[in-house]
Amino acid sequence: MKTTNKKSFKKTVKVTANSITKSIQEKVTSAIIKCLEDGIVPWRREYKSELGLAKSYDGKIYRGINQWICYASMVKNKFKTNTWITYRKCASEGGQVLKGSKGTVIVFWNFTYKCDKDCTLCDGKSSFVRKCDCQRKIGFLKSFTMFNLSQTTLFDPKKVVKEPKVEVPVNTEIAETLIGNWMTEQCPIKYGYDNTASPFYSPSSDFINIPFGDGVDWVNDEALHKTTFHEIVHSTGHKSRNSREGVTGMNFFGSHEYSKEELVAEMGSQILSDICGFKQDHLENTSAYIGSWLKALKNNQDWLIWASTRAEQGVDLILNNSMKGGA
Repeated sequence: MKTTNKKSFKKTVKVTANSITKSIQEKVTSAIIKCLEDGIVPWRREYKSELGLAKSYDGKIYRGINQWICYASMVKNKFKTNTWITYRKCASEGGQVLKGSKGTVIVFWNFTYKCDKDCTLCDGKSSFVRKCDCQRKIGFLKSFTMFNLSQTTLFDPKKVVKEPKVEVPVNTEIAETLIGNWMTEQCPIKYGYDNTASPFYSPSSDFINIPFGDGVDWVNDEALHKTTFHEIVHSTGHKSRNSREGVTGMNFFGSHEYSKEELVAEMGSQILSDICGFKQDHLENTSAYIGSWLKALKNNQDWLIWASTRAEQGVDLILNNSMKGGA
């Protein structure tokens, strides 16, 4: 009888939701790292772009990480439109993706509800809707390869609608409203509480310190408000709000989780600054800033999507707080 050489069998690698999520995180982070290496900071996009915000073929505006991914790709590849489409959608519309075109990967979270194996009240099967109190909500990533419309035969330069080049004034009134409502309804902001320290958020006492007054000279209101936004986003992670580990953990400052939390605050404050039309970049050393995030993201492939999702949640909480207050 012919014997089988065990070495001839290839090792089977089990594909799990976690392994798929990790693969997507690495792919997206790799794309963002390339942008940073080219000097492009996606979450600090310029709003003077005449193409406007990235959107799907059906007109849906992308949010968070997908907006930043598409913006970076538009800048890097000099695409002539802000519209994106999948290969399948392009084909269904009677178009074709141009030969040699390289797609851009965007991501979405999906959720499933997993049953407790010891539960006697349900069938023990996972589902996309909650069917039993024992079920835990588990998120997993899905990725889609998109093509800029200019990479397809559907693209018509004559139909590209460019945003008018109108200089929108900085709206400090919106910033003051968001900040005022937050300090009134959620977390105290103490201006001038400790002028010897840098701006900070104290998780244990749940208050924000902003140096102000004698001996403190802010460049302008925009710089002051953007710094305050940064600390406010930190405060959204308090255990009574969005409860993020980087904020609720015992060792808040200098911890691994806090480094991730800094990226959340950076992204969140930028989203709020964009809403207010802030255009100035207050970084003292852009190359050092980019270098620090390059190092962090190369060593932590899961940070980017994690942070962008939490930043969006924090911003939504801040905006909803003002809406609830009638502002």
